[in-house]
Amino acid sequence: MKSMVAVIGVTLYLMVFSLICAAGVAIKMIPYLFIISPFLMIAMVWTILKDDTKSYPELGTDKEWGYLDKQNNQREQI
Repeated sequence: MKSMVAVIGVTLYLMVFSLICAAGVAIKMIPYLFIISPFLMIAMVWTILKDDTKSYPELGTDKEWGYLDKQNNQREQI
């Protein structure tokens, strides 16, 4: 849930930033908004990577990698 809130929040921020730039309103705020945006992106990525709301089982010793959402017969096509 936290990751979804982060994605929606940063997306809305960037949409508002784009609209402000395109409309030419609050021109003095644009550099400050621009400076803040990379930090918001990094925070969003950090939140997504650290999100542990879904638990995934560890891979077995005989498996190097896998797609847990695919059936065995679908994995062979990948």
